Amino acid sequence: MKKIKLFPIRFFIFILFLAISGQNLPAAEIEELAEIKVTSLRDTFTVENFPGSITIFTEEEIKKKQHQTVKDLLQGELGLDVVQSGGQGGQTSIFMRAQGSASTLVIIDGVEVNPALAGGFDFGDLTLDNIERIEVLRGPQSIQWGADAVGGVINIVTKKGAGSPTQSLTFEAGSFGTFNQSIRSSGSFDNFDYSLSASLRTTDGISALNKESGGTEADGSINKTISARLGYNFSLDTNWQFITRYIKSLDEFDNVNGQFSSFNNDNNNSNNVDEFYLSAPFQTNFGGWWDLKLTPTLYYQDAFTIATTANDKVINRAYTLDLQNNVELNRYFSILWGGEYEHKEGVNVGGTSFGDGFHELTDNEAFFLQGIFEYQNNLILTAGFREDINSTFDEITTYKFDAGYRLAATNTKLHMSYSKGFRAPSFNELFAPPAPGGGGLRTSNPLLQPEVIKSFEVGMKQDFMDKRIQLALTFFNSVTSNFIQSAPTTFVQENLGKLRSKGLETSVNIELPYHLSLSMRHTWNDHVIDAKSKSNNNQPATRRPKHKFIANLSHNWDNKLDTLVGLFVRSSATDFDATNKTDGFATVRAALTYQYNKNIKLTLRGENLLDEDYIDLGGFGTAGINGYGGFIYMFD
Repeated sequence: MKKIKLFPIRFFIFILFLAISGQNLPAAEIEELAEIKVTSLRDTFTVENFPGSITIFTEEEIKKKQHQTVKDLLQGELGLDVVQSGGQGGQTSIFMRAQGSASTLVIIDGVEVNPALAGGFDFGDLTLDNIERIEVLRGPQSIQWGADAVGGVINIVTKKGAGSPTQSLTFEAGSFGTFNQSIRSSGSFDNFDYSLSASLRTTDGISALNKESGGTEADGSINKTISARLGYNFSLDTNWQFITRYIKSLDEFDNVNGQFSSFNNDNNNSNNVDEFYLSAPFQTNFGGWWDLKLTPTLYYQDAFTIATTANDKVINRAYTLDLQNNVELNRYFSILWGGEYEHKEGVNVGGTSFGDGFHELTDNEAFFLQGIFEYQNNLILTAGFREDINSTFDEITTYKFDAGYRLAATNTKLHMSYSKGFRAPSFNELFAPPAPGGGGLRTSNPLLQPEVIKSFEVGMKQDFMDKRIQLALTFFNSVTSNFIQSAPTTFVQENLGKLRSKGLETSVNIELPYHLSLSMRHTWNDHVIDAKSKSNNNQPATRRPKHKFIANLSHNWDNKLDTLVGLFVRSSATDFDATNKTDGFATVRAALTYQYNKNIKLTLRGENLLDEDYIDLGGFGTAGINGYGGFIYMFD
């Protein structure tokens, strides 16, 4: 294969170019950058100097907002559309910049957790237990993370233990018979650090189907999560970590989307899921200029569905070995290079939904290279490419170019990027057999081609009044060829044509008097499918509203009382097809945290305080006004 042979040549030429180019630059003092590394960027950038679109949720922000799940935290954030079918535990998808849910790559502690069968990650049972940071990187990231990252990356990092060991007990109770309990311990001593947590969350829930669809009885949920992160420092430059997360969930649901009234069944069906993530990264440094990181990972999911019309058991497995090298050639030039081997399996062991079932697997080898030029903390230029060699599809080369410039006089930061990415179809999209009793209807399509996206974005960040006001604007424009979506009339997965998506992401942070702060985020996203067939042409992608707005007003009093009021507004969206739409809506929430004494913190939160009767996804239920209260007990 010619492309494999060309890789060493490209690699050598690129290294030689960087090494030669860096010799004649004048010396200059470089300002110290923020120390927070962005792990989803493979540690090549800090938060301050990244020339792209990124949102980071810190542990402090997560605690202040009091959300219990990742999907609630991400609701309404820049570039994201969160869609849930029913209440807690219901199937939850996230679309980024109008790309499909399978185009958002989800990484948990280095483990790529998008399942091989469905492609898109289900956020329904992912809680915020023991999470230190969440990074949302918008736009194609294929050169570093390969397929599934054409929309962007959501990177979730488990808390690392530090300092004297501390423990905490958390309890919360509230509406719909909901109880949340967790225990946590973390700390470090000598060369060893640890962080452990276990939680149990139960709720009687709401009906997965709304009243208009015949939903009357509640659909409950049980979630058990265990998280652990262990680390050992062999020296100042060498460490090894063992990070794992296990989730066991049982979520009740109703048969189908209520739009199909002839199939309306308000039954007690359930999804029973076991998920296990494991990574064991080893990292070392050679001579202060070369960082090496080797990360083996394991992902395993066993899901069993019990339903009145169909019982299914599916298994997803993935094994990955990732090599990453960050090499500083001189004070201005550095390179990121490495490779990845990934093996994915998807098994449907049979049942009534997929007949005899099926078993598919794929192997992917990849090599990536990125060059980074940084001058005086004012100018950043990057260029990189990635070669993916897949056992199912032809080899694909992707690339990305970034540029960032800071106007020192006004501290104005400008950034621009152009990139190419791709997404391979999931096993279900390619191979799922006809469902028994469905007249031989096959919704999969073995002739599907990978999606290919080309994306451009330009943006700016500006501070005012000594950083008391922070403004950020980003315009993006992308074209996805071979866009995959089910056809409205046949339900068969097709390469419909091109998805054209453009938009503007705006964020404003304001520090107000009297310890008040206000954050606002707005996303305008215009998208349309340039379809091959006239009936599907010029239709928007489904379940992606054009406008989203979120605002949070928070206050801190004497470092004891934290209060927050939040507003989320969403415009209407096309639902299952162009003839079905969900109306826009607005919801209000509030959260309060009070430090009662050294050991006890009291919590109180309310959701949908205006008791808005709204529809997020056609036919499915949403919760009315609901509230919760609890405490956190901390001890040494």
